[in-house]
Amino acid sequence: MNTTYALSTRLVTDKMSTTAAQSPWDLCEYIAVEIVSQAAGLQEEVVRQYVEMPPDPKLGDLATTIAFHLAKQKKQNPVQIASALAENISRLVEHEKLINRVETKGPYINIFFDPGEMARVVLDSVRQLGSSYGRTDTFAGRRALIEFPAVNPSKPWHIGHGRNAILGDTLANVLEAVGYEVIRIDYINDLGLQIAQLTWKLMHSDEQPEPGEKYDHYLGRLYVDVQKAFENDEQVEQEVRRITVELEDPNSKAFKRSELMVTKCVKAQSQTAYRLGIYHHYQIWESSIAHSGLLEEAKRMMLKCKHIFKMEEGEKAGCIVAKLDELDEFRGVRDPYKVLFRSDGTRTYTGADVAFQMWKHRIIEDPFRYVEFEIQPNGEPVYRTALEGEKRDFGKVDVVFNVIASAQAHPQKLIYSILDLLGYKEESNNSHHIAYEFVGLEDADFSGRKGTWMGYTVDDVLAKAQRLAKEEVEKRNPEASEDFKNEVASKVAVGAFRYFMLNASPDRKITFRWEEALDFDGDAGPYLQYSYARAQRILEKVDADVDGADPRLLTTAHEYALVKAIGRFPHEVLEVVKGLSKQTRGTTFNSNRLTTYGFELATLFSRFYDNCPVLRAEDEQTRLARLALVRAFRDTMGNCLRLLGIPAVDRM
Repeated sequence: MNTTYALSTRLVTDKMSTTAAQSPWDLCEYIAVEIVSQAAGLQEEVVRQYVEMPPDPKLGDLATTIAFHLAKQKKQNPVQIASALAENISRLVEHEKLINRVETKGPYINIFFDPGEMARVVLDSVRQLGSSYGRTDTFAGRRALIEFPAVNPSKPWHIGHGRNAILGDTLANVLEAVGYEVIRIDYINDLGLQIAQLTWKLMHSDEQPEPGEKYDHYLGRLYVDVQKAFENDEQVEQEVRRITVELEDPNSKAFKRSELMVTKCVKAQSQTAYRLGIYHHYQIWESSIAHSGLLEEAKRMMLKCKHIFKMEEGEKAGCIVAKLDELDEFRGVRDPYKVLFRSDGTRTYTGADVAFQMWKHRIIEDPFRYVEFEIQPNGEPVYRTALEGEKRDFGKVDVVFNVIASAQAHPQKLIYSILDLLGYKEESNNSHHIAYEFVGLEDADFSGRKGTWMGYTVDDVLAKAQRLAKEEVEKRNPEASEDFKNEVASKVAVGAFRYFMLNASPDRKITFRWEEALDFDGDAGPYLQYSYARAQRILEKVDADVDGADPRLLTTAHEYALVKAIGRFPHEVLEVVKGLSKQTRGTTFNSNRLTTYGFELATLFSRFYDNCPVLRAEDEQTRLARLALVRAFRDTMGNCLRLLGIPAVDRM
């Protein structure tokens, strides 16, 4: 049984609040709904449920099926109701410039906007807002926390980690665009077996990174070797197990060696993140969690709940467990007792994750100290938790997102269920698992132990993409400088990779193929970048007062199609957030809705450019109007690229 918890997504419907400067399409839809509701004698909230965008523009810009609703109430033919209602609407819109005409097709009422008036509304909105076009204040005052990508500090990012990071970063961008304040955190697991294995290796080896080798790649290579020794040599296994215990002691030699190793690895991994335009506010290190008192406080609070207690007998005697069959979804399970803390006092993964989630929601006050880890290329510091430092509590948030693979759906569900069991129903409902499927190879799965990630790290993919992109840039710009070619090629590589990771629904598995990820001509990031560059070059060639143009001259089919698409941008961004809802297997995040929109926008611009001469328009007024449309497209595409994390390119 699927249970859906939508975020608080009631769209602002007040005509004075949903302004043209924020969302032209929503304003136009509001006006249409208002008129239909007056004509039908119904509440606007009712009418809005029966308004949609037709698949074919010949059927109108908006269509309403409200006649079916009225037919049920009045026991009349919906076709006759639609005809009478259309006449009422036509009388009401006689003085409404935005609506051109109303037609019926059977029981459907089709509403056509005036192309010139729509162009005026849309282009004025883009001109007024510029780089802020697409942003709304719908969720102003709300705060979100997102954890991503939580890659173990023992290896480089492979392309599956890249998908996690890009999804988390794009979700943060979109939430910020609709008014959220977003805190971006990364979880650094600097304890555990992998870290102990590598610490043991470094303490027993003089091996150093090869010249030019990134430290995270070096560790990943070492891990393949140490894993073989761990599996085949009993003495090595015993020594590593001993290191695992020593890592719990901040004063031990192993801990200090490990901390140095992890710091260097995280900084190397961060270079990959920065290249993708991904930044964080905080890093939460596992060692800080272990020594902060967080787990002890969580245990104390959990034991206040009558459904969480210490087992007195049986194989789980001495363990602190949660009795899950108190919740409907777990009734009838064979073993309802989930261990949170073992009999020796150590936490299980579930116990630690519940405690961490309680911290995220500020059910538990922040016990951490923070130090500056480094200054990021965006000029902002990222802070990490530490045993000593300053207090930097970022406060309570309204919603928490954990970006984790789909395989973790059950553990994530357990965390939220236990919050519910503890009596924190609101926090449970506002905990969201952004689930995504892995990125696989055509002939193998990724494995750190086997080293099958080698050649498919994010660094490798970006390097190859940049080489291929540079070849294309050189063909188009043979006289350009090497610096120009390298800069553009780097941006195109990032655009290709990010778009590839966002262009499939997160719950869909991706098989990585070079020809798809690096396709610069089809449904891919470089196509959007090229459309932006094309518009930028057109505008660079003219010296005209585009602000004085009359958008009402933009009435041809290709002009109007592009105008409508530009006008829908804020609406599309908001719809992505409205689509965030909790399902059994995780919370839906339709990142591909934005890539689909960007591809459609670029395609419509290409058709407009091919069919509507801009610089050689038939007269000066038409030329200025089309230049204004080119500028509106450029600004909208630039803002769309920014949300997707794809660098804009002025020239390709």
